[in-house]
Amino acid sequence: MINESKQPVAALVRRWLPWIVVAGLAAALATSWRRLAEFDWRAFRQVFENIHWGWMALSLLLILGTYFGRVFRWQIMIRHLAPSTSAWRIFQATAIGFTALVILGRPGEIVRPWLIAKSEGTSFPAQMAAWFLERIFDLLAVLALLGFGLWTFDGGAGRDVGPAIQWILNTGGGVVAVLATACLVILFFAGRSNELFKNRLAGALSFLQEPWKSRVNSVVGSFAAGMASCSRWSDLVLLFLYTFLEWVVITGSLACMFKAFPSTAGFSTMDVVIYLGFSAFGSIVQIPGVGGGMQVVGTLVLTQLFAIRAEEAAGIVLANWVVSWLSITPIGLALAAAQGLKWSSLRRIQQDVQTEQ
Repeated sequence: MINESKQPVAALVRRWLPWIVVAGLAAALATSWRRLAEFDWRAFRQVFENIHWGWMALSLLLILGTYFGRVFRWQIMIRHLAPSTSAWRIFQATAIGFTALVILGRPGEIVRPWLIAKSEGTSFPAQMAAWFLERIFDLLAVLALLGFGLWTFDGGAGRDVGPAIQWILNTGGGVVAVLATACLVILFFAGRSNELFKNRLAGALSFLQEPWKSRVNSVVGSFAAGMASCSRWSDLVLLFLYTFLEWVVITGSLACMFKAFPSTAGFSTMDVVIYLGFSAFGSIVQIPGVGGGMQVVGTLVLTQLFAIRAEEAAGIVLANWVVSWLSITPIGLALAAAQGLKWSSLRRIQQDVQTEQ
């Protein structure tokens, strides 16, 4: 009886679902076409015709330099596990990892820690702990930039601030305070991760049966060991210092890129910091009615805070994305080819990770 009552519903779903999908796609295409019809493609092309390539080249060099900064910071995070790490090997893994992130999306995140674990002879969970710490330090830098931007922002007359930017202005301070506190608490406990694992977590996992107990203990223990770089004040100070310098260079790269375009050439250092803080924050937090993403929020910031035409803003943000993300791709592809890696081997990497754990 139950199956018979459900059969008509299933039949209706199978019958009408394709038409619902088609109607949804048609509505989306109609909306997109209307927006594209209003877009001035000639003004968009002119953005790239008027680029100052000297400033753009300097911006590119600076952003490539940040990858070396990431290498040195990663060395500090794992030197208690692998004292004789190779900066060159970690750079190769970093370039390939960021290239995988561009090509494969979020699943590519595991490529860099997996390659470093293989090259430096450490466990994958320990390298994932280093990746997690890197995200915490970068998030603290973004929050500092946003906090500074909110503090210095002048929302006076002449600025057509839409609901998305207004949401950041209204909630940004509270979000900064909450997330910054959470990050500092995480770093505090990260410095005591080994002690917590030995005294608390290992006992809490005693209810598990073998071989799951040994497997979980190994993974959690390796992850805790990977976070132990925060237990030494000297290492912690160096990690904060490298993070600060890295984001200073990122800010410098962005300032040079803005100098390459006539509409943003007059930006002050404060303007650059405000743009970077707002756009970076928007890329990690889902803004109601807008979503996330550097391109979307960056365009909103340029048009609403700095009164730049939508076509010019779109071109500038696209150039920023190319410099910030695509610039490492040719290097990553060349290094991957030299090591015989193929992008279709991501499933094999995931299988290797599961086997090791």
